[in-house]
Amino acid sequence: MCGCSALVAGGRPPPSSIPLRLRRRRGSSVRAEVSPGGESERKKVAVAGAGWAGLAAAHHLVKQGYDVTLLAAENGPTEEVGLRGFWHPYRNIFALVDELGISPFTGWNKAAYYSPEGLTVEFPIFHNQPRLPAPFGVFAYPEFPNLPLIDRLTSIPVIAAVIDFDNTDTAWRKYDSITFVPNKVPSSLTIDTDSGCISAIVCGDEIYKADAFVSAMGLSSLQSIVKNSPFLWSHREFANLLHLSTVDVISIKLWLDKKITIPNVANVCPGFDDSSGWTFFDLTSIYDDYYEEPMTVVEVEFYNASRLITLSDDDIVSEASLHLIKCIQDFEGATVIQKSVKRSPKSVINFLPGSYKYTPRGSTSFPNLFIAGDWIVNRHGSFSKEKAYVTGLEAANRMVDYFGTGDFAKIIAVEGDEPHIETLRSLSRRANELKSQIPFSEFFLQ
Repeated sequence: MCGCSALVAGGRPPPSSIPLRLRRRRGSSVRAEVSPGGESERKKVAVAGAGWAGLAAAHHLVKQGYDVTLLAAENGPTEEVGLRGFWHPYRNIFALVDELGISPFTGWNKAAYYSPEGLTVEFPIFHNQPRLPAPFGVFAYPEFPNLPLIDRLTSIPVIAAVIDFDNTDTAWRKYDSITFVPNKVPSSLTIDTDSGCISAIVCGDEIYKADAFVSAMGLSSLQSIVKNSPFLWSHREFANLLHLSTVDVISIKLWLDKKITIPNVANVCPGFDDSSGWTFFDLTSIYDDYYEEPMTVVEVEFYNASRLITLSDDDIVSEASLHLIKCIQDFEGATVIQKSVKRSPKSVINFLPGSYKYTPRGSTSFPNLFIAGDWIVNRHGSFSKEKAYVTGLEAANRMVDYFGTGDFAKIIAVEGDEPHIETLRSLSRRANELKSQIPFSEFFLQ
């Protein structure tokens, strides 16, 4: 998902000695009940990628009694680069939060759009507003005449949600049959020529064998594997991956020496230059660790950042600071006392015209290899983190179907169209059908 449309909302969580994002409700537990079966009966599954997709697949499979090895590129679970925050339609993620018994979300808050001329528009909080049928939300909330998805803003407010993945250790690792292996980047796959199945994932000098595999990596990582595994080139869905393109993302976290009033937690900033879009987030208002400190902590993200990614950290920080000053004048004169620059080259798929036909589905021509991630094609209709999570559940369900062991994960469907919209759509289809039956209808303009 393109990060330039990134939206987050935030607010200060209520104080607690236990971080709000990890606070469990009374009587809840993160330990899942594992299906009956002896240790020798467990099928071994390797999941490559520890983002939302990989965690979803591993989480469900381990509950079904599978022996899961989760290969992570970093020290812990990895947050997807791109669309920030958790939106109202993320029904499956919210169900997961309930299952884990944690409270990671802040309240519902506004977000804003900035242009080089300053604040352009603010997103309202529709969560507590009367929900009106489309398109009446446009007239009831007229302050947003040019925003995308305007008809659905009444049903898709932004929810503030920032999960510190480094601290969710207890929420994901408390399973007897899961092996978390950090700092492992798959470099190739091996195939059993007799069975036609994938037999192992190779990470440098280490080989991880399993009965079946889930690739929950990003596009560029899978492209690298295809290049290092010549036998994959003969399979069209993998050869097609090389036709797809990606964009670079840079995340900059800045600690500034004074308090700066930032009106909105999440801010989207298009049009500042010809190539890249960017966003910035007021972390001081989100994390209670920063709230009482006499400083400001802000995170800036640049998307399609090929122009910046080769610069030094200091030059990137200077670029970020100049952009912030254009939006909020109070940033001028603030001194950076600490900085963190993270480059994510080729980390987000670039959905160019014609790319759909090259984008893979969840199943592959190898019966024991499945793909998950927010960049693949599926029929659920969700986006960003919710899509990544749903495709992880879909991969787990394909695994259950492949082995015939365990229960399918329940996937909550996206909210359907309103009845009057669906009725109008049906009438339109029927009118087109009738029009096509008129003699010489092909000579009339459509």
